[in-house]
Amino acid sequence: MNSSSRGKDVQLYTYFRSSAAYRVRIALALKGIAYASVPVNLLKGAQDENAFKAVNPQGRVPALVVDNDVLIQSPAILEYLEDCYPHPPLLPSLPLDRAKIRGVCSLIACDIHPLNNIGVLRYLRHWMGQDQASIDAWYAHWIREGFDALECFLKPGPFAFGQHLTLADV
Repeated sequence: MNSSSRGKDVQLYTYFRSSAAYRVRIALALKGIAYASVPVNLLKGAQDENAFKAVNPQGRVPALVVDNDVLIQSPAILEYLEDCYPHPPLLPSLPLDRAKIRGVCSLIACDIHPLNNIGVLRYLRHWMGQDQASIDAWYAHWIREGFDALECFLKPGPFAFGQHLTLADV
């Protein structure tokens, strides 16, 4: 356990296949932060149940509860973790380098992920009447477009921005 996490009650509402929740779980592990995992089964509709909506009215994972305060949205949670648990750092010290990494994180979290999450895919099927082949084509298009752009920003490895693991890798 990271010494800065002592005394804090940390719970992560998560779903094992959620890439947004994965981001947070990876950062928690890298920073050595102990937490209790609270599973929210998105395929069974647990995100729509009153108990979870009391935690996150948006009905999305992840939600991080720290000493009874709720944080939502993986980018905000990751920034919080970086601010409160700076070691190991997942952002470099120079503002320009930090901004570049945050831009790549936003490309993933704002442009790729939302278009392919379970709520959007269900909407396409149930309200827009799309068949599975059309939904798969939608999914593939936005993943391909996002990753094509993402590849242009990456630096020679072994990590996304060179020799050090950053939020872009998370």
